[in-house]
Amino acid sequence: MRPYIFVLIFLTLIAGCGQQGKVGKEQITWAVGKDATGAQGELIKLFESRYPAYKVNMIEMPESASTQHDSYVTYLSTADSSIDIYTIDVIWPAEFAAAEWIIPLDNYLKPIKKDDFLKGPIDACIYRGKLYAIPWFTDAGVLYYRKDILGKENLTPPRTWQELIDQAIKLQEKYKIHGFVFQAQQYEGLICNFLEYVWGNGGSIEGDGKFDIANPRACQALQFMVDIIHKYEIAPEGVITYKEEESRQLFTSGKAVFHRNWPYVWAIAQNEAKGSMVKDKVGIIPMVHNAGCKSSSVLGGWNLAISKYSKNKQAAWKFIEFLSGYEAQKLYAIKGGRLPTRKDVYRDEEVLRFAPHYRDFYQVFINARPRPVSPYYSQISDLLQIELHQALTLRKTALEALIDASKKIEEAVRQQVP
Repeated sequence: MRPYIFVLIFLTLIAGCGQQGKVGKEQITWAVGKDATGAQGELIKLFESRYPAYKVNMIEMPESASTQHDSYVTYLSTADSSIDIYTIDVIWPAEFAAAEWIIPLDNYLKPIKKDDFLKGPIDACIYRGKLYAIPWFTDAGVLYYRKDILGKENLTPPRTWQELIDQAIKLQEKYKIHGFVFQAQQYEGLICNFLEYVWGNGGSIEGDGKFDIANPRACQALQFMVDIIHKYEIAPEGVITYKEEESRQLFTSGKAVFHRNWPYVWAIAQNEAKGSMVKDKVGIIPMVHNAGCKSSSVLGGWNLAISKYSKNKQAAWKFIEFLSGYEAQKLYAIKGGRLPTRKDVYRDEEVLRFAPHYRDFYQVFINARPRPVSPYYSQISDLLQIELHQALTLRKTALEALIDASKKIEEAVRQQVP
């Protein structure tokens, strides 16, 4: 054999092996919401470095949970197999499981014990006795405040609605910044804010197994939200267009005294590289409540589910197993500011040094209340969002909006029930 022919064959074999190695990586496609911290990218890199046989392709979904939901429904209702792992809101497992879009994970769960996780997030993943998702991170609505400003004024952080109003009015006038910012756009986040005021007023929108939307305590809670914007004017009118990030950006840029959001904001607030102007100036407390009632936060968070139509279910589980493990949850807690679902991460000293409030509010986090668990929740939420926004924009009174929501929800559920 001539030398140059031998070299050509040798180089061809090398190229072929290299291509085979590249093609041979198992592809995992992961649909997940936007991440302002960059932690999700770090998790993928860590996974791929630990498990070189896998390649994770991340599809970044829109920030809005409602938009994500609609996108997922489009994929899954057409039996699309391009996505292996869906990152689903805590309110969706029942709906997706009932539609048979995601698979039970009980048989995959052997390396992980359910008791390793917080009870609330695990319970939210169970539908008719089967586990359909793994809790990735949990959430609970909290109130951030400028501890430097309150300290200068010798003010104790507010606990009640009236204390929030009084302090916000005083401080926004003196410091020429917004008193309070939150999420009031017509989307799922508006429901979360509303429920925290309803529960913080000693009320509920459920009773005797039915929805009781237009009850007096719920109406009073919605009226308080309206008054925050239009009567007391402690929130800018633009808040009716804000989701999490719009409101967060105002707060971390130093333009608001109080801010209702999820715990992820803490990591950004402490990161000057992310544009924070409030590093070491922020405190965190439970949501305010009406006098004589108790604070209560909405259980939030996101779970990891495997598509029924995935062609890479074992590989998908490998990545879920990693993301729900101790190391990954610790990284996401520190870099992403996300609340772990594993109990043991809350005892990690490095995590507690970064986020000492995790220790103080552990009971708040694990006792956060879930939104209504129903296969029809998405339809219920969509209808309620519309009516709440009608009230916040003064197109209807609070009572009119809730009465209309009650009628529409009752009719929608009636049509859905077999």
